[in-house]
Amino acid sequence: MPKIPKEIKRQMERELRQYYDNKKLIKKLQNDKKTSTRSLIYLEQRILYIDNVISRLNAFERQVFDMIFKEKADCIYCQTHFNISKSTYYNVINKSIDILAQEWGIV
Repeated sequence: MPKIPKEIKRQMERELRQYYDNKKLIKKLQNDKKTSTRSLIYLEQRILYIDNVISRLNAFERQVFDMIFKEKADCIYCQTHFNISKSTYYNVINKSIDILAQEWGIV
């Protein structure tokens, strides 16, 4: 897989970190009659891409993904409370970023 530029990696990680907030936001926007269809489609597409990322992770990686992006746990917290190594923590982040970049068609 080609190396992803740092700027793109940061953008993909930002998308992953906003995923759960975006899922909540889309429900509110769907009820708002003033929201444009284009905005809803764009947000739904972003959510779908990350849904695809999650489906490509194995069960353990999904648990770590949820800790990182849903519970907003940092590396130290995961190491201390769940005995997840630093390398596993960052491997899940990097794998998720790589898959998302593929979904977006960047790589």
